[in-house]
Amino acid sequence: MGKGIKFMVAMGILALFGCIQLGCEQTGVKKEATASPRAEEKAVAAKQPEASAPEVKKEAKKEETASHPTDKRTIQQIISQLTGEKIGPDNSGDLYSGGLTATYTSPEETLPGEGKFGKLFKFLPIMRWYDPDHYYTPNMNVSGEFKHEECVMCHTVQSPGIVAQWKKSKHASTEKGIVGCDKCHGNNHQQLHMPSWKHCGECHPEQQAGHRGGKIGSHTYAFHVSVVEATWQIAKPEAEVTACATCHGIAENRCDGCHTRHDFSMAEARKPNNCGICHTGLDHYEYEMYRESYHGMIYESEQHTWDWSKPMKPENYKTPTCAFCHMKDGEHNTQKSATINSHMGTAMVDRGAPRFKESRQNWINTCKGCHSPRFAADQFEAMDEAVKVSFVKWREAMKIVTDLYNDGMLDPMPNDLAPDYAGHYTFSLLPGGEGRMFNVSDIERTSFEMLVYITNAIYKAMAHGAMYGATYGKGAFLQDRWLVQIKGEASRLRRIKALENQVGIQHKAYDFWKRGEYTDMLLGWKRKPGDVNKAECKHEGEKCMAE
Repeated sequence: MGKGIKFMVAMGILALFGCIQLGCEQTGVKKEATASPRAEEKAVAAKQPEASAPEVKKEAKKEETASHPTDKRTIQQIISQLTGEKIGPDNSGDLYSGGLTATYTSPEETLPGEGKFGKLFKFLPIMRWYDPDHYYTPNMNVSGEFKHEECVMCHTVQSPGIVAQWKKSKHASTEKGIVGCDKCHGNNHQQLHMPSWKHCGECHPEQQAGHRGGKIGSHTYAFHVSVVEATWQIAKPEAEVTACATCHGIAENRCDGCHTRHDFSMAEARKPNNCGICHTGLDHYEYEMYRESYHGMIYESEQHTWDWSKPMKPENYKTPTCAFCHMKDGEHNTQKSATINSHMGTAMVDRGAPRFKESRQNWINTCKGCHSPRFAADQFEAMDEAVKVSFVKWREAMKIVTDLYNDGMLDPMPNDLAPDYAGHYTFSLLPGGEGRMFNVSDIERTSFEMLVYITNAIYKAMAHGAMYGATYGKGAFLQDRWLVQIKGEASRLRRIKALENQVGIQHKAYDFWKRGEYTDMLLGWKRKPGDVNKAECKHEGEKCMAE
């Protein structure tokens, strides 16, 4: 009964709020003009004898140029008056029904960002664990220098799980002697460091060389290129991209993302669910597609019978896993047998071109451990053709979007947006434009998803042999729906534009496209000359990706 009452109260509040937004007279909120519905009414009225067409057009223009809603109260203020609930910060410990009277409070101190956008964004302190070389600072509560045995004795009480994991690892009993706490962390407690790939490489140089041998798009450049020097990172508040930065940080900066500490098991790293921690969802559906494939089905059925300590050889495993294909023979450069990096399938690449013959053959060589070379080649051809067709659909969609832009029909238009990360108002298709996910027209967001989410999913599905994923699941047939939505929205916009032209309306985007509680958090508002230093690229040997 209590839940039912709370639900009815909540619905009543939302109904009242909706009434306010619509200008309902009974709420006491001043009614405001909205151009488009009123204009359509006047267009109809223009056919009546009591109003001539010129008069209607004059009135319509007056309505359109009228100010946008003048109720400047925040949602917190509106709900506070309706419910009698106080407004307050979300870190106060108080409870706010639906969160509607709470105000967001970000951490006061965050880590300064690295790279050429460092002046524009910061990281939450959690990033000290995922890029330890740049951000980690030791805990200063304990002082002194300690031997390994003393570390174990103390941490058996303070963090017993870590000690138990270490005792099971090869580090606890190597032929060359124990690899203790002080070897990886140092012995001065106020100068401790979290080990990165550099520290692991002191004992594992071959694996380190493989890990660092990748090019852009590999684990090697997952963090600095894709986060620190990329545009998407600073386009949103740091709290919103923490999860993105965490996975990218694990891939580039640490070895214990795959060989989880403190047992650092090779067997664990060979299992697909380990890779699936990061390689999952939307624009990187690798784990889902593997599980939907024949390979994944066999793995789920039989993996409990396998000896995971054996080398990754066809004779030792009935079906391949992620590591089996992408890290053949223990190679830590995941791109060594790549089908050509194409930004996860969102760039059109002719993988059958002669200059890609070698990498193509590398994959066929991997597959022929269990399949005939002709079978493998046929699979690659099917993947290529499916990707090509998906790009045909996307180009058709983008032709529609581009025509709308050129005809001034997208709402909002670029100069009516909140500024992008660079402080610009550039349409994403134009030079210097950013493919934004927020504060763009509905049709542009849909076209973004059609490429980044769906074309990408088709590529991943076909590459992994997930036939359902390539069609009904997350692929071609879903992309059909996206194309239909774009055509439907384009049709609606053109009909509205025709009506506006008929009655002389020059529409401009409403203020809620420009400002708002969340929109004001976007860092484009803070952009100043000199905020970006292109000389501060941190990755080795490559040009900064985002100029």
